[in-house]
Amino acid sequence: MNNLQAPIIIEGIAAVIKTYRAVVLDLWGVLHDGKVAFPHAITAMNALRNNRVDICLLSNSPRRAYQVSKHLGSMGIKPSQYNYIVTSGELVYKALENASDNWHRALAARYFHIGPPELAGLLRGLDRFEVFSPRDADFILTTGGSTQPPDEVAALLKECALRKLPMVCANPDLVVLVSDQLVVCAGALAEQYEALGGNVFYHGKPYSSAYQRALDLLGYERHEVLAVGDSLRTDVAGARNEGMDVLFIGSGIHRYAAGEFKSGKFSSAQLQQFFAGEPVVPTFAASLFRW
Repeated sequence: MNNLQAPIIIEGIAAVIKTYRAVVLDLWGVLHDGKVAFPHAITAMNALRNNRVDICLLSNSPRRAYQVSKHLGSMGIKPSQYNYIVTSGELVYKALENASDNWHRALAARYFHIGPPELAGLLRGLDRFEVFSPRDADFILTTGGSTQPPDEVAALLKECALRKLPMVCANPDLVVLVSDQLVVCAGALAEQYEALGGNVFYHGKPYSSAYQRALDLLGYERHEVLAVGDSLRTDVAGARNEGMDVLFIGSGIHRYAAGEFKSGKFSSAQLQQFFAGEPVVPTFAASLFRW
């Protein structure tokens, strides 16, 4: 698709799904807001399954897939409503469990965690253990925004960079909307670290390995799968760079970026303006993920 061309605006996924055999579906901003699942999204998932469309959930969550599945269940999204779930946290876990590439194979056992304390256990069950000072660590695990003050985090990152500690980033997102509140994610800290000369390995969207995992599980070719997401930087760029069609959801992370996205009354001209200068644009756009 020509990047000068605005996406095709659709009311719901029913308008285009007959062309595809599966969807790769984002979570935050598409299915839920971190606390509440969207009823229209649950209806759309049920309709997709009734139409024999396979669903792979793909999330930049720094948690194991089973933990995210449990959280979705508490919001009313049951495992029977999707086929597979891939999380950036699960990709980290598997990469360190298998150490099938040279970068991860080179990491020794001790990690220093930067992020919310409840996410420090991501590597539990592996032959790795947490240490509490960069001087004792072999690598850094970053799962999200730290609870420490920004100047303390900056000092920690500087110390880690001086020690040349490699960083594993378990969520490439910069920010996420929890209800209406913007929360800093691990990707922002990883970018800070790279600016200091740090070596970072990212797991999740927009990186090819995340989409490859989803496609492997689904067993379909790229042109048979529609990606759905609300982030230009991860969902749209990641899927388009993989050669996949994308449905952009305007009411998510970019809801305030182009006037009427939140109310869902955006026009083709508004979209054109919004995507001007972007290296990639989605195939389709809708205000909400609905049938």
